[in-house]
Amino acid sequence: MKRLSILAWMLVLAAVCACQSNAPKKARADIAGHVIIIGLDGWGTWSFEKGDTPFIREMMKEGSHTLYKRTVLPSISGANWAAMMNGTPAESSGIIGNDAAPSFKPLVLTEHHAQPTFFHLLKQARPDAETGVVCEWGDFLNYADTLCLDHFARIQDPTGHPDAIVEESVRYIVDKKPALCFIHIDALDHVGHAYGQGSAEYYAELPLVDDRVRRIVEGVKEAGIYDDSILILTSDHGHEGTGHGGHALNEIETPLVIWGKGIKKNHEITETVIQYDLAATVAEVFHLEKPQSWRGVCIPVFE
Repeated sequence: MKRLSILAWMLVLAAVCACQSNAPKKARADIAGHVIIIGLDGWGTWSFEKGDTPFIREMMKEGSHTLYKRTVLPSISGANWAAMMNGTPAESSGIIGNDAAPSFKPLVLTEHHAQPTFFHLLKQARPDAETGVVCEWGDFLNYADTLCLDHFARIQDPTGHPDAIVEESVRYIVDKKPALCFIHIDALDHVGHAYGQGSAEYYAELPLVDDRVRRIVEGVKEAGIYDDSILILTSDHGHEGTGHGGHALNEIETPLVIWGKGIKKNHEITETVIQYDLAATVAEVFHLEKPQSWRGVCIPVFE
């Protein structure tokens, strides 16, 4: 009788375990409902010590930062903006310059004949998620996979209309409240090429860009999504003289600031960070499955 009772209990326990294993798993809640990325083209770490950037410095205290994020090589805009979105180095993506098409065959392509970017991953998982890009450099769109974007806008004549990037970005964020948005500001790179690293003109532009970032963040607050957002401030490269593309530290070291919901505050990131880690970090926010081709790892900034 005792053996029969034990056997019965074992059968009941096995049945319960089977039911639990077959039950649908509860989806993990996103770390935040919105990710807003602001990319400052040509913002090198070399400019930070003397640069007048009060808002950016305040956001560093509000979140996590490093001044030593590395570019992928070559330290060209196209290769580096692409790596941030597609999670891979140039050896895999084939993007080694600013051309519209890869310089050689990529290892992995999606059904759009493009790299699998974080926009693609989010749309695959959640087709209704709002995604968008607002940029001052039109070629930026070559690397974002526009078929995965609900909205994309290029600012015409940004030098003549420096506030247009703020106005268009805020309009989009307030109207659509995107889950994932990438904003590209080109002013520092333009001045860096024209006048050079360390020039008075470059340092004069920094507080103007700092204020544009501040106003975009105010737009996120106006949209009513700030408390459910993670904001990322990043750059593609620095400068050496009036150029970039090489491997001098002034070209390959760039700042990264990330703050918002679930992010460690007043935290300096001491771990290695490379451009393609940004893609993995965005994927972690939304719990998206990373492609095997990605080489980025999540930056340890979450509480």
